[in-house]
Amino acid sequence: MIGFKSKLLNATLAFTAAIPLATAGMFTSAGSAQAAALNGEIQFNGGFTAGPGSSQITFSQDALTFTPQPITPIAIGSTTGNFSAFNSGNIGNIISFSSKVADNPFIDFGSLTYPGFILPGTDTSSITDGLNTFTLTSSSYKLNQDGLNVGIGVALFGYFTSATGEISNGGGNLTFQVNNASVAGVNSILSSGGSISNLTFSGGTFATVPEPATLLGLGIVGAGMVMSRRRKTVA
Repeated sequence: MIGFKSKLLNATLAFTAAIPLATAGMFTSAGSAQAAALNGEIQFNGGFTAGPGSSQITFSQDALTFTPQPITPIAIGSTTGNFSAFNSGNIGNIISFSSKVADNPFIDFGSLTYPGFILPGTDTSSITDGLNTFTLTSSSYKLNQDGLNVGIGVALFGYFTSATGEISNGGGNLTFQVNNASVAGVNSILSSGGSISNLTFSGGTFATVPEPATLLGLGIVGAGMVMSRRRKTVA
């Protein structure tokens, strides 16, 4: 009986000692991840390139194509979190609305001398380096009649990758409109294989990182594993 009590006491002490160590480890790891992973929100609109002019969209039934190419700049208007390090980006195309697309590179964030403006001699390396990016995994659109115009909302789903490789979940939206049009008319153009060009746009994205409560749960699980190993050793 004494031996059993001794084993139980040792196991209890092991669990008690493991909890702060495991949770501390998890929170230390979480703090590092939150510092490196992209988190917060961004609001943006189309930028401007000397020569071609404003950044624009061509909208078809199954894709969005952005111009000019090869760089379509966006100007970042407001941010929260560590997105404050950026004032511009390079936005790519939406390959397909009809199916889930794995790893569709969409936005490369960086900074330009003037937010969203590419002038002769502008260094664009930070918005084309493949660092600090948003990658699409799926997207969809919806048409809405808004007076004499048609508003188009595009939902974005995907993930962010920081310059140091940390991943954070994310999403966002794009909005633009077709003037002097009806939903039926726009649908007719799209369903016949046509497209609508010269559309300006705006949008926003947000990134999230694991919540502390989730990390605490993982820490307790880790403590339980430590206790289990300790019990086997005691036995």
